This record gives sequence, structure tokens and C-alpha cells, in this order.
Amino acid sequence: MKKRLIIQSSIGAVALVVWSFLGTVPGSQAAGPVNFISTDEPGSWFKCVGNGCVAAGTESLAIVAPNTVVKITAGRETNTVHTFTSLVYPTGAKNMPFDQSKAFRGSRTVQLVDPGLYVFVCKLHPFMLAATIVDNPETVDTISIPPGGPAYDLGENLTLNNNLSALPIPTTSNLAARLLRTFFLITNPANYQDHNSATNPSHTWSLPLPGVVVQATGGAQLLLSALSIPSQALPALSNPGTPGIGEVWIDLEYEKTGSKTKPGTAAVVDANTWKVTRKVALPSINMNNPHNMWASADQSVIYQTQWFDTKLTSFNRTSGLLLQNVEVGESPAHVMTRVDTDQVHVSLNGENAMIELNPLLAGINRRILTQHPSEKPAQPHAHWMSFDGQTMVTPNSNTADSTEIDIPTGTIVAKTLTGTLPIAAGMMPDASKYYVSNYLDSTITCISIGANACNDGAGKVATKNINLLLGGTSFANYDHIDGSPDMSAAGALPIQTPVSPHGKYVVTANTLSGTITIIDTSTDTLVAVLPCSAGCHGVNFGAKSGGGYYAYVSSKFSNDLIVVDPDPNNDGSGADAAEVGRILLTSDANTAIDDPLGVTAFAGMGGQGVLPVPNVYNGWVQKLPFGFCNPLTVQQRNPLGNLSSVNCP
Repeated sequence: MKKRLIIQSSIGAVALVVWSFLGTVPGSQAAGPVNFISTDEPGSWFKCVGNGCVAAGTESLAIVAPNTVVKITAGRETNTVHTFTSLVYPTGAKNMPFDQSKAFRGSRTVQLVDPGLYVFVCKLHPFMLAATIVDNPETVDTISIPPGGPAYDLGENLTLNNNLSALPIPTTSNLAARLLRTFFLITNPANYQDHNSATNPSHTWSLPLPGVVVQATGGAQLLLSALSIPSQALPALSNPGTPGIGEVWIDLEYEKTGSKTKPGTAAVVDANTWKVTRKVALPSINMNNPHNMWASADQSVIYQTQWFDTKLTSFNRTSGLLLQNVEVGESPAHVMTRVDTDQVHVSLNGENAMIELNPLLAGINRRILTQHPSEKPAQPHAHWMSFDGQTMVTPNSNTADSTEIDIPTGTIVAKTLTGTLPIAAGMMPDASKYYVSNYLDSTITCISIGANACNDGAGKVATKNINLLLGGTSFANYDHIDGSPDMSAAGALPIQTPVSPHGKYVVTANTLSGTITIIDTSTDTLVAVLPCSAGCHGVNFGAKSGGGYYAYVSSKFSNDLIVVDPDPNNDGSGADAAEVGRILLTSDANTAIDDPLGVTAFAGMGGQGVLPVPNVYNGWVQKLPFGFCNPLTVQQRNPLGNLSSVNCP
């Protein structure tokens, strides 16, 4: 049986008609397994090969009969471990949810019995998605002329694997529609938002879905393409009216260059001219999916993680020349330096530890565990460290908790439950409390360090969950994400969440809603929401010329960098936060790049880790050399106003 898929191009009006032969299997029999393989490639991170694969609009979707076995293999196509975890599945489906106790290499299988939509995610790299529609062959199209063709089963209701309300999600709901759109956005790079006038002169964007008939809640049928986002103007590019100080480094994790087989560059923007001046691809080591960065105390060395690999890398900040490439362990995600020793700490997102290296990566010093011996691996992601080098906190993506570690002894001080898939932490500059973003719950957990420091409205408490879904805490409030262009109704699927250097507010990038949320740390409440770009992901603070700070925001599925002034009137609340600039991250003739073959695909795409130089966080800013310290104001040199001397070294 042939099933006709109509896929609109992401830019332009031409429709592509694609015929896909899928075959038929009686519903009472198990088909041959549908195979997904893990790769390091943008879009096709879980690539479907063989039985049931839909070869149009995505490489990560299969349509199969009931009782089909799904097989996932993390083999030679990827350089690290992964999980294959249920994200969405038909409510009450047999063998669901599916998960693993730890990230793996090799193969895992699960049989999909009940009709409906199944989406799987990697808990380490949560933009890695695979979907399978289990289709009852007896479900027929009743809305076409003539009727009688296939209608693919989405199922009556879906369950999203998180800690929110157990109420099922109707497949006719707005949330189900947003999840479907997000799947086709993430798994097809042709759908990414391109702000480059050379390749997208109309400066527009659309998100097409296949023109197939699907059956949803109550037997309702519709063309899936009816959920497409029509062509719309992208936000205009502009430079902030006030310059920043120094540089802004951004990991463009998907950008490909000609001399490498693995994707990723580290790009630098001059915060005075707002031009991309350099891209570091490191072709000599085939740098693989660079994810997050930090700088040495003197700002001369950039430490760079390779998230789909096993190595931590360093290069010279001014020349881009490779310095070290050190084997540290599976899926190194985030890196920071310890203020008092300048030692380097990197999270092993695929394991159960933080690795401590000596300055300049001159050898591994310690392996610091993030879980107790009897517990399953924590798989820590974006940790944070205190101003005095004494405390580290980790969000543990595999165990839904956070670990507080005494750094000098390497011992666990406390373990605190969070939400589902905690992914990033940000700490107050006085180390009184910290914030953890819970990816699948769309919440932020405030956790005290020592004395109660979180504000629940009635007083100080040890912990508090801050809801990012406006209108309440109910799971149903995901449906407040109404599909409007500015997406200003909520903050869904939060990722990086740093606290400002002076401790006044928390800025969070939210990837599903495409929003930037601001939390006032004095009340621990959400006070502002701003629009972002597709796949809003990374945030970090840099110095603004003349005083104050900019929050620099990157997005995975867009090639722009957003500049936010979190407090234009300097009242400390963040309630008046505003976007003040949007910078294109593609190269031009004046951009230096260390790959002689240059950028070949996904130009400027995959924005993830953000690193402003100089480092203006409390503890680090006081260690800056004169040349980096001198342009800063007195307040920027002393964020908490607690030092008797603020002279530069």
C-alpha cells in the first residue's frame, strides 16, 4: 500500500510530493523490528533505517503495525553513550514508559503493542528525538474525496513522561499539536529559522507538517498539515544601542565545516561591534558537538566540552590554536573553573561524576561522585560552583534530584529532589541558594544552601518549586502556549538558568515555548516573559558598557544571538526586561576560521553554550587581570558591594 506524503518546503511555496512504500503487516503479527541508530548528526540524531521508515520531512519517524519491536543502537555512528527514554506515549500503552537505568552503548529493544504515537528522547541530549506511529490498518480515511485510504492513529490520549498532573493529553489538544510541530522542527534542519539574508532573502520562516490524514481523540480526523505554521516574518536583526564589554563566545553545535566529519564550531562576537570575528572548528581533532565553555582565570584559555564525545578540550582564546584534548569520560557537558585554585571541573553527563583537572588541563586530579554508591548514575549536566570555591551543585538528569558537594573534600553534603529531568543550575553570588531547571516539568526548583533562603511568599523555606506555566500549576496549563508568534504565554521546557552576577534575578531559556523567563530572586516569583527563537537554549551574563549586565541568549534551531537587558531602569527587579539586540551568527569575509574549507552546512545553527569574556560573576570577576578589569564599573568589579577595595590588580 502506498501512502502519499505532501511536505511543503520550509521556505517558499513549492510543495514536494513524496511516495513512500511502507508495506502492510496484519495487526495480530509482529513486524520485523524498526531500527533507529544514534548518530552525532544534526536532526537525524536517532536515524530510522529499514522497516517502516518515513523517508520524507524527517529521518526519525517510522509508521508500523501493532506489536512491532523498536530497536535502538548506539554504535559506531556516535562517539558517546545515550538513553532511549519514553517522552510521549499512548495513555495506558503496554510496555510504557520505557527507560534505562543508565546511559548505554549497544542495543535495546521494546515492543510497541497499542496503536498511537510514541516519541523517545535521550535524557543526556534531550533534542535527540525518535517517533513511531503504531497504526491500526483498519483505521481508514473518512474525510478525503474519495475516502477509504489510510488514516494514521495518534491515539485517544497521550501521556507526557513527567511529574505533573497524571491527566492524559487529548491528541486533539493544543499541547499535542505543539509536540508534533516541535518534532518536525527538531528532526529536520530544513525547518530551522534562518536569519541570513543571503540564504533567506525574504527573512521569513514556516514550519510544514506532512499532508497525511491522522485519527485523534474521539475518532476525529484531520490533515496533519493543518497544524503547520504558515510563513511569517522573522524578527529583525539589530545591534544594541549600548555596547557590551569584551567578547561573547557561542557554541554553534550543529555548524559543519569542510575538513571535519563531526559538527560544531565555537564562534566569538565582538561586543563592541557586534560582528562575528572568529570561528574555531579544531579540524585537527575533529571537534565533536562543542556544547559549553568556560575561561581560565586570566581569560587566555577557553575550556571546551565535546558533548557527543569523551573529551575536554582547551584552545587559546585570541588565536584559536589547540592546546589540549584530554579524555575525561562519557558525554562531558558543562565546564567551570574553581575560583580559589583555577582547577577545572567538567560534568560527565553520561556517567556519575564530576572530573577535576589541574589548571590548563595539566592532568586529571580527582573524580568526584555525584551519587552514593548504592544509587543509579546521576548523569549530571549543567553544574554551578560557588564564589569561594567551596560548593558545587549538580542537576542530575537521570535521578530527578540535585547534589550539593563540598569541593575541598569531594563529599556529598545534601541530595534534594527536583522535577523530571533536571538539566541546569544557577547559584546566588553569595551561595545562599541555587536554582535548578526541571526540563520536562517546566518548573524551577529553588534550593537553599545551609539556612532557609527560598521565599514561598510567607517566609523563608528550604525549597520552593517555581512554576513557569503562567496561569497556575496544573498540567493543563501547557495549553496556555497558544501558538501566537511571540509565544509569550509561558515558559515550557526550561534549560540554562543562571543568576545575575549581583543576584537580583534569574534568566531562563525555555526551548518548547521559545521564551525567556525572568525570576525575581527576592520573591522567587516569575516577573517577566520575553520571546526567543526556535530551540531557545543557552544564557549567560556579560558586562554592559557603563554599568549593569546583558544576558546573552542562544537558540539551537536558529542562527541568531539575542541580547537582553534584564533591568533597563536599574531597579533590580527584572520586571522590565527587554530585548535590545539580535545578532546574526553566520560568517562573513572578515571572520577568521581555522578550517581552510570553511563552513559548509547549518551556518550559525545549534547555539548552545554561551561564554562572555571577561567573566563577571562574583568570585571570578575579582581575579581578572588589569586589562579585563579596567573597563568594568565599580559595581561590576564588586557585584555584592561588600569589598573595601575595588581597584584592579
